[in-house]
Amino acid sequence: MKWIQPSWSFVLGFIPFLIPTGQAEAQASAPNVTATQPRHGEQNVPVDLKEIAISFDQDMDPSGYSFIGGGPSFPKVAGKPSWRGPRECVLPVKLEAGQAYSLGINGATQTGFKSARGIAATPSRLEFKTRAASGIAAAATIPARAQAESVRQLREAIEHRYSYREVHAVDWPAAWRQFEPRLLAAQTAREFAVVAGEMLASTNDAHIWLLEAGEVIPAFRRTLAPNVNVSLLPRLIGGWTQKHPMVASGRAAPGIGYVAIHSWEKKYAPQLLEAAFSALTELQELPALIVDVRGNSGGDEIQAREFAGCFVRVRALYARHVNLDGVRPGGFSAPFERWLEPTPNRPAYAGRVVVLMGSVNMSSAEAFLLMMRQGAKTQLIGERSFGASGNPQPHLLANGVTVYLPSWKAMLPDGAEFEGRGIAPDLEIKATSDDFAKRDLLLERAVELLRK
Repeated sequence: MKWIQPSWSFVLGFIPFLIPTGQAEAQASAPNVTATQPRHGEQNVPVDLKEIAISFDQDMDPSGYSFIGGGPSFPKVAGKPSWRGPRECVLPVKLEAGQAYSLGINGATQTGFKSARGIAATPSRLEFKTRAASGIAAAATIPARAQAESVRQLREAIEHRYSYREVHAVDWPAAWRQFEPRLLAAQTAREFAVVAGEMLASTNDAHIWLLEAGEVIPAFRRTLAPNVNVSLLPRLIGGWTQKHPMVASGRAAPGIGYVAIHSWEKKYAPQLLEAAFSALTELQELPALIVDVRGNSGGDEIQAREFAGCFVRVRALYARHVNLDGVRPGGFSAPFERWLEPTPNRPAYAGRVVVLMGSVNMSSAEAFLLMMRQGAKTQLIGERSFGASGNPQPHLLANGVTVYLPSWKAMLPDGAEFEGRGIAPDLEIKATSDDFAKRDLLLERAVELLRK
């Protein structure tokens, strides 16, 4: 039994792949969370609550679980998780008064929660806050004048500092009529941030979030299913080696190497890159290679570029972008070019390469896809990427809340924008969760292509 509890972090340009409780799309056989105790979003949870309970919509495998989190927002654990029936798992905790808590239930690569058939549960999220204890001061009340100024600043930021305002179109007059009274009536900065996040969720923009007292308050959250069963891969890849929590390697078939990179998060540097370089060195002499990034939702584009640079011999243009600039006519800068250079003093791979991609890919993960397509001339197979790249920048409001808004428009080398559209694979392969129960159609197709 494996209990996974890594740390979470938020990096500019990257939001982890999360699905909130109660919003997961129906899948053919993947388990979904149906209820939690406490409820997701509950703001007045009794501090004497002794356990967190998670209920699923089908019978589960009692041998594993994945509660994901870390830092002060992760509940203090008071014992090992246990199963109270085939569909309910409980986590013993010791809560503190007036504390905001956040934890994940499975993730893109942490899949301890599985159905009795072995299918990983759809990732979910549980956030709640305990009530303040008697004698403990509650969060400071924000003066009405400061809240009014914060509303003005938020409106100005959305109108003039949000690069995708026209792309992620919202009926803003209607939105302000609905939410401005609630924003003005908010008693605390946290209450203001939660309401603002609810309003900004209508943008469907994965690169918008808020920060209050060091805690991330999300806006839009993606709801999708990865086109990979990561728990199955070790059985399909020969000589599977977990070189890093986010990097694994092996052989997909005789003469065909395999490298999976599940994140480009900056917090993993430099160990993540060293693990990736090590894997590539071991597979360098093979004539063909599969690079699997289906579980990767982005992070640090510099790390992605260093790895992609192992597959090129000459400098190559892979993307462009324009920055929001209120001084210039039209509001945007002239286009900037982003180039992929060979990475010096690192393994250079010269064989054939196929990259496995999917809808989880966004932000720097999409930049990596463009690097591999435009620079390394590799073939991308799988499903269309999510289409989100915003380089979000912070805007501090008078009440202490910070709102992060995208500041650029990302483009393909030819200047076409792909926000909200994604990057199409060279070969599209759609599969349901049932297809990944015992086999991996994308992996099989990649092997077929590389054998030709």
